[in-house]
Amino acid sequence: MARILVVDDNPDIRLLVSTILEDEGHDVTVAIDGRDALRILDDENPDVIVLDVMMPEMDGYGVLRQLRATGRASKARVLMLTAKNHEADWLRGYQSGANQYLTKPFDPEELIEAVEKLVRMDPNQLTSFRQDELDRAQLLSRLESLLG
Repeated sequence: MARILVVDDNPDIRLLVSTILEDEGHDVTVAIDGRDALRILDDENPDVIVLDVMMPEMDGYGVLRQLRATGRASKARVLMLTAKNHEADWLRGYQSGANQYLTKPFDPEELIEAVEKLVRMDPNQLTSFRQDELDRAQLLSRLESLLG
């Protein structure tokens, strides 16, 4: 069981994601936007943060920058869950400090697998996985710009 913070401004998505993860036995807290997430993270240190990108006031990239700059929730693994699905978006997510990137709409099994994979990885595996994903995102972004 992992402690998970779900951050999304859409109440339907928050409910869906939290229900899926709770049904797998995880302890889930929800935040309605980026600022709410930062307030929650003052008191909690989740294992995984499932983070939307497009939110009012502070988007997911801003939340990630704050987390990485302040060391808040330093052990949390961050899964970006967003409708932004271009390679440049993936690249920006990884450059901002995400550990994994999953696009909406998503398959519930894919979400469960992604979260559980992040929970299982030791710090060295996580660093290597994130670097591989960043390298892949950089390559795909370059290809997209050449072809686009």
